[in-house]
Amino acid sequence: MLTGEGADEILGGYDIFKETKIRRFWAAHPDSKMRPHLLRRIYEYLPNLHEQSDAYLKASFNISAASVDSAFFSHLPRWSMTSRLKQFFSDDVREATRNHRDFEAITERLPSSFPNWHWFAKAQYLEFAYLLPGYILSSQGDRVAMAHGVETRSPFLDYRVVEFASRLPVSLKMKVLQEKYLLKRSASGLVPRSILNRKKQPYGAPGGCIFFTNAGRSWSDDLLSETALRKAGIFNPERVRRLVSKCREGHVAGAGDSMALTGILSTQLLAQHCSSNFGRRL
Repeated sequence: MLTGEGADEILGGYDIFKETKIRRFWAAHPDSKMRPHLLRRIYEYLPNLHEQSDAYLKASFNISAASVDSAFFSHLPRWSMTSRLKQFFSDDVREATRNHRDFEAITERLPSSFPNWHWFAKAQYLEFAYLLPGYILSSQGDRVAMAHGVETRSPFLDYRVVEFASRLPVSLKMKVLQEKYLLKRSASGLVPRSILNRKKQPYGAPGGCIFFTNAGRSWSDDLLSETALRKAGIFNPERVRRLVSKCREGHVAGAGDSMALTGILSTQLLAQHCSSNFGRRL
């Protein structure tokens, strides 16, 4: 089966490219009252974001003149949100990971010329190097496909296509805020106009509340019980209890809460599986 993996990375399809351009535009005038609306415009499918104040957006999206100079400017909001999930770790895990320096570890692996690259190329590289291989191609792609006996091929990741795309100017990848501009032009007449002109929107799983429906309550309750959490020793039972209460009551604040709950459940499931099967001969 042919897949479209790689097209967004090499031809500028992800929202993160538009988001980074807008954040740089806003950071040039951090007190602007109009520029924050551009973020709301590209995330029309996130109703909670539209209800937030400009001050909240400025903090969440790392809007400041100083942050623009960061090598990781494009990914700071996502990485900051992910980093906040560490608050749910148990004291032992927090202590064991306290001295780990993620940014420094990544910086050491960056190409020596990286600081001189165009901001768009920097964002592309971080997507290519740290999201595409282990997550999109593996967890979301190959594992799921092969589990159902499907073998995939990704023509956009052919090295000749990647080399061609790498030589393109940014304006042909994203024209103003129109993503994958050249690809859409080349597909004109081959793909229905309604598809070419529609706004890109990511697919997503239901939020954290889905785990507390009648169908999922029994197993999620078992994995998130204080006994199970203390046995695994990875998460703080009291902090998890407060998060679970928010989800049960439908008071999930946003993607961060749902991400945290899904991560905790997945880790607990893995811990339970490894614990019950540890020592068993395969």
